[in-house]
Amino acid sequence: MWTEEQYDDDEPAGPLPYVDGAWGRTANPNTVDGELQNLAAFGNGLARLSGPRRTGAKLVVWLILISTALTVIYGIIGIFQS
Repeated sequence: MWTEEQYDDDEPAGPLPYVDGAWGRTANPNTVDGELQNLAAFGNGLARLSGPRRTGAKLVVWLILISTALTVIYGIIGIFQS
C-alpha cells in the first residue's frame, strides 16, 4: 500500500519487487520463468539429499513421470477409439 509519508534515508523510496524469502527468486511463480526457477530449486534440493530421503524423493518423481506418461497414452488411445 502506498502512502504519502516521507521515508528516512535508510528506507527504500518506493515499493520493492516481489522476492520469495525462501529461495530469493524474483520471477512471478505463475510465469514460465517462475516455473523454471521452481524446477531448478527442486532439482537442487533433490541433489543435496542422501540416503532414504533421496530414495523416497526419486520414487515420488518416478511415480509422477510414469503417471503423466500413462495419462498421455490413455488420452491418445481415447482419441483414436472415438
